[in-house]
Amino acid sequence: MNHSNPIGRANLAAAFAIAALLCLAGGALAQLSVSLGTANLDWQQRFLGILPLVKPDPKDPVVVTVNGTPITANQINDYAKTEARLINATSTEESKAVFKDATENLINRQLLIDEAKHRNITIPDPQVAARASEFKLTGLSGEEVSSGTTSGTPDPQLLNAVRGSMMIEKMLDDEFRAAKVRPTEEQIKKYYEEHRDLFVKDPGEVCISHIAVKLPDNPTDAQKNAARDKILKLYKQAQHTKDFAALAKANSEDERSAPKGGDLGCFRPGQLPPVVEKQVFSTQVGHLTPVIESNLGYSFIKVTERRGETYAALNEVKPKIAMVLLDYNEDQVVKSMLKKLAKSAHIAFHKPG
Repeated sequence: MNHSNPIGRANLAAAFAIAALLCLAGGALAQLSVSLGTANLDWQQRFLGILPLVKPDPKDPVVVTVNGTPITANQINDYAKTEARLINATSTEESKAVFKDATENLINRQLLIDEAKHRNITIPDPQVAARASEFKLTGLSGEEVSSGTTSGTPDPQLLNAVRGSMMIEKMLDDEFRAAKVRPTEEQIKKYYEEHRDLFVKDPGEVCISHIAVKLPDNPTDAQKNAARDKILKLYKQAQHTKDFAALAKANSEDERSAPKGGDLGCFRPGQLPPVVEKQVFSTQVGHLTPVIESNLGYSFIKVTERRGETYAALNEVKPKIAMVLLDYNEDQVVKSMLKKLAKSAHIAFHKPG
């Protein structure tokens, strides 16, 4: 059974809003959001949004104990299935990474619950029951399969899991207030000024030059390797030269652009092949794109100029910046806390019987 509905609608809304912002703003903002594991999930999704609700089974092998509390193979598998659906994992490599991440998440969740108990954090029974009644259990495709209730009364296992999540939530809220995670106006403004390229409204046009190494028709492996070695050598030289045009004139195998120092002209969005457009419009002026491979050969591009860019005003993007900075700050607090808790915890992994 999979359990993807976060506990607390406000937290769910915030998590999805942040995720949407990351998709909107692109790679640099995504890099800012530091996850607690290999998957790009925030602490709310990891410790509040997926519950370990596998029924006890004597045949279910214990994988790890955390301060004496067992975490079983079925619990990890069940958690991993839900996480895989959340991040749309499809490959074998992704599935293996999700299983490892699920194990780490369940260990960390138990560490947080143990610490909340140590701090004597309690949640009144009526609040737990009210939150549990909102919880939905879903299948692999996201369909609702159960409300988690029996004759209108939440399942005891669900109540226990919900209580643990609410204890974590209350404890971390205290930690966040103490750490003052809410970004200030100055921090928001500083981030805007240092990352203006994230808030382009109209990219205008980009001017580019390139160096190309061609391949013959039906190239042999030896010819491919030789061309690849040559472009990588030129790429390294281009990273250090002050005269890209001279390097292109002397070495580029594109007969049209080489005499012009590799100059290809200026382009607006939609005028270049998609793979090239994606690279050049995400590369800063004066920098090189990665090497691009095609059936014609290998090349890399230098962005020489941008024209006509317009940016969103700070007031337009301030809420988005604040949300991402808040998410980052909260994750940092949780990571630091878990690092300290793990040092004093007794975590033991067990070999299968």
